[in-house]
Amino acid sequence: MAEEKIVHISINGKEYAVPADWTIIQACQQHGIEVPHYCYHEDLSVAGNCRMCLVKVAKIPKPVIACATPVSEGMEVDTASEEVQGERRSVMEFLLINHPLDCPECDQAGECRLQNYSYEYGRDHGRFEENKVIRKKATFGPHVKYWGSRCIVCTRCTRVTDEVSGTGELTVAYRGDRSEISVFPGRVLDNPLSMNTVDICPVGALVSSDFLYRQRVWELKSADSICGGCSLGCNIRVDANKQNEIKRIVPRRNNEVNKAWMCDHGRLDFPYAYENRLNLCVEDGRQIPWKDAYPKIADRLLRDNTVYLISYWNSTETYEWLKAELGGLSGVRVAGYGKPVVDDMVFPGFTIFGDKNPNREGFTQGFGDLIVPLESLGGEEEFSNVVVISNVPNYEPAVEVVDVLNRAEDLMVLDFWESPIVQHANVRMAVSTLTHFEK
Repeated sequence: MAEEKIVHISINGKEYAVPADWTIIQACQQHGIEVPHYCYHEDLSVAGNCRMCLVKVAKIPKPVIACATPVSEGMEVDTASEEVQGERRSVMEFLLINHPLDCPECDQAGECRLQNYSYEYGRDHGRFEENKVIRKKATFGPHVKYWGSRCIVCTRCTRVTDEVSGTGELTVAYRGDRSEISVFPGRVLDNPLSMNTVDICPVGALVSSDFLYRQRVWELKSADSICGGCSLGCNIRVDANKQNEIKRIVPRRNNEVNKAWMCDHGRLDFPYAYENRLNLCVEDGRQIPWKDAYPKIADRLLRDNTVYLISYWNSTETYEWLKAELGGLSGVRVAGYGKPVVDDMVFPGFTIFGDKNPNREGFTQGFGDLIVPLESLGGEEEFSNVVVISNVPNYEPAVEVVDVLNRAEDLMVLDFWESPIVQHANVRMAVSTLTHFEK
């Protein structure tokens, strides 16, 4: 394998060693030097059309765009001079010529690069006295709406449909100051990755129909998480309001897993987290106070000669904890279950996995030699004790699972919702989604 070639450049007077195949903007970002930009995105091809990333390079008479200019040995880059600042102010003035003053109603307010850069590089008054060009509003698909007047035609969205989903629904229509994003005639933006166009829009031109006018972003609180929609494990950020109601899910960058993308199903399949929740602990028809719940059922949870049906929707820590607790018991059998596996959906820049169970691998590694195939539990055998740790949202039990439940003399179910499995239970205990047990 050839050794990576390194070049030495200076940025704002400081020396850096960077890979020779990088561009100026990559070198700046790697070393924490901000270069404002709209059209550039590290997971997309370079368009170079917003001109916001202009920088000065020694021995080159005019400013160059940092997103498309490769580094070279001895290059001297200036990102902070008055000349560069002036160029950015001019670009901002140009981009805002036709932009409406609708920040109070725009869903992007609080997350908008036009707002941020206008504060840093914008003018306190406009010099444009002619009539603004008013572009159309449109519904591109079931999850994406378009406000043409807010669009700066950075073409990030068209590149997503070309390079990530490969479905090619979007294009730039018309020319000059009337350019706008449009759906090709007879097409609808309805591919499984369509909402990534909303994420990468740096202004308020593309918005989510499912989040529109639901909540101001500065009133949301966020938590990092992992998507449970399939076994890919997309890194995500969950945004909830002050009442802990989930309002949206967006991707969180992980270059090794999902980069900056995720599928529409993973974004929108969150109502199960608070709808139809199981909020009681019941033992043999009697409700158990929460403070007494675990001590009362602990003996029934860990017993000899017990069959454990454990879904692939629980945490790795739960599997490891339970495996350790089962080590001193005899006659224990552990079988896994989950949603049916379908074919992978492969796109040019992303793959949606067909295994719709987020932690099958954690189950396999966690329980090891205790695992028996679910099919091996079929037959006429009666099971004195069966424990189910479920947590599979919107799950209709497979025939093999129901068969085991029907032959259980004493059935304990731990679940977060009023699932069909819970209806069979002698003991039911409410738990959190993606159950996590520890000592």
